[in-house]
Amino acid sequence: MAILAEITYNIFLYGLALASSLIISEILRRLDQSEVIGQVLAGIILGPYISGLITPNDFFNFISEISALTLLFIAGLETDFGQLKKAGRSAFILAASGIFFTFMLVYVLVYFLTSNTSLSLFLAIILGATSISLTVRILDEFEKLRTPLAQKIIISAVIDDLLVIFLLVIAIDFIEIGSFSITNLFFMLSKLIILFLITAILMIIFIKWIGFYLQKFRARGGLLIFSFSFALLYGYLAGVLGFSPIIGAYFAGLVLAETDVEPDVIESISPLAHVTVPIFLVNIGLRFNLLMIGEAIIIGSILSIIAIIGKVMGGFAATSFKTREKIKALLLGTSMMPRAEVVLIFAGIGLEMGLLNDVWFSSLVIVMMTTTFLTPIILKYLLKRGAFYNDEVSQN
Repeated sequence: MAILAEITYNIFLYGLALASSLIISEILRRLDQSEVIGQVLAGIILGPYISGLITPNDFFNFISEISALTLLFIAGLETDFGQLKKAGRSAFILAASGIFFTFMLVYVLVYFLTSNTSLSLFLAIILGATSISLTVRILDEFEKLRTPLAQKIIISAVIDDLLVIFLLVIAIDFIEIGSFSITNLFFMLSKLIILFLITAILMIIFIKWIGFYLQKFRARGGLLIFSFSFALLYGYLAGVLGFSPIIGAYFAGLVLAETDVEPDVIESISPLAHVTVPIFLVNIGLRFNLLMIGEAIIIGSILSIIAIIGKVMGGFAATSFKTREKIKALLLGTSMMPRAEVVLIFAGIGLEMGLLNDVWFSSLVIVMMTTTFLTPIILKYLLKRGAFYNDEVSQN
């Protein structure tokens, strides 16, 4: 009975969160604001620090992970492989430069405040991460997900997370044993190569042999079930190899993107995103504590400014310094600003290692909330300035 009562209560909370996020998002949309902000606000209002109706739990964490995985799977489906090859170099520059500038700025600040090399190194690396899921969600809301510039941003966000994971492996070795382990680095690089090789092989197999048969399902919902289970299993593979499952889902989308069923898969899986993605954003809001101690608010605010500046500098590094490119550079940098689920996961590692105390963990939550709120607002302004205009003209 206790298990049934818990399941029933979680169903109630799920419905409450969905309905609340819809109402607040609808109000904000009618005020010409982003619905992303509304869904995060719903989480803050429903969370333990205001109404106390919902507290973060395993159920909401699971739904959030499914929603993030679904978002990245759709992003992979909507990726043009030709654009992927074309944007590879510039996407890498955008990711690497954003991480570099963020690292330098955060390291100097944290070391100045604490004189702690390990803490400075850890925070400087994890704040280089970008929330791919949130970036995709915002670009999708503005209906720009298929543009070449958006493709570059998504590819860069994937590269960004892969680079941060590599750097974090090195940093943890240094913090725990006082030196860098070439063996661990080589091992991680080998696993990444394996993931790329599997993706390339599967892409060939699906294009030449399997893609045709995906149109032949007679079972109701067969294509949706196959596609989503493929994304889940690919996410599991990525997790086993030491990467985020959502990166695996993105690669699964890339595989199916080159088949003839790609439009049908997107059409069938989009409704799933509609009823899970709001929970991903509500779950972010649930973690925001309005009663945070003053020290955390000050540090978090400073870290937020530096984290934003670092990514914007990366945007300028990935473009030319011509006047007409300034808006584009700001767009690239702003799109890489959000920190959400990845930073929280890394922050949890920092807590387990004893590197982070409550003040620094709360500071990271403030960075997450600040960048989550500001990104859609700034992007909306840049879009009104025609940030995607030249991109869309060249596409047409």
